[in-house]
Amino acid sequence: MGDHLPPTGWKFHQLDDSVDDELLSSLKRSFDEDGFICLASLFDEETVQRLREAAAVNFEECFQRLYDVGHTSFPRYCDEGDKKEYAISQGVKGGFKEIVMRSPGRFEMPFGCDRPPFNDEAIVRNEPLLQVVKALFSGEEHYMCNLSIVYATPGSSDQGWHADGGHINLQAHEGCHCFNVFVPLVDVNRSLGPTELRPGSQYLTRNLAPMMLAAKARGKLRKPAMPLLRAGDCLLFDYRVLHRGRANVSEVDRPILVMTFAKRTFKDRLNFPSKSIDDCPPRDIEVEEK
Repeated sequence: MGDHLPPTGWKFHQLDDSVDDELLSSLKRSFDEDGFICLASLFDEETVQRLREAAAVNFEECFQRLYDVGHTSFPRYCDEGDKKEYAISQGVKGGFKEIVMRSPGRFEMPFGCDRPPFNDEAIVRNEPLLQVVKALFSGEEHYMCNLSIVYATPGSSDQGWHADGGHINLQAHEGCHCFNVFVPLVDVNRSLGPTELRPGSQYLTRNLAPMMLAAKARGKLRKPAMPLLRAGDCLLFDYRVLHRGRANVSEVDRPILVMTFAKRTFKDRLNFPSKSIDDCPPRDIEVEEK
């Protein structure tokens, strides 16, 4: 796709306190077809502000903790020298269960999300959202398997296209078993780096290369979409759908609250390591000559 930016238009659904069955059925049909849906204004301005302020404090505290324990050489997410140097390495292997750098300058941070305001009932038990979650899983038993903040810092580049997880059944397509809920804590314009998605690609990632080629040959490969969300809106997308964060070319952070829901039978073992910030960092061991 290069630097091409796709159209930004996408339908946003407005939820009331009580969501009727007809709307829930419509949302599920759209989600099953496209791999994602957008919900407007699910969290109010005051709630978003509290989350944004707390996220900024946690982000600084997390990197200070990494430095204090001895995992990093400076107490910030990056060191602005001749060339920007990030405190931790990219990927799960270079990260911790509290924070991982997904791509240069783009961090996912569960650190601090087990305390207020992130675990407030108004956030994790938002009734309209939970009604939609239940509908997308067709009423099957499910749970929230992750609560985190994604920080795209200034200068973070375009991510590569990817899915957050694979298919349970590689022989035939099945319904969604896990999906993310992205809630931006600021209004996301083009310069902040919106999330770009390939509609319907959850049907292709079971065997990506040949299935994409076949879809393209049949004229069924759909163009990317890039919804521009305002603070408090929600983007819900299937773990298997192709997506990427676009570059943050602004001078401010782009924080997003992430809630991940999964069927009770699924456990995500791929996106975070088991090692913790509080684990002792590796040290050089001196071997005594005999």
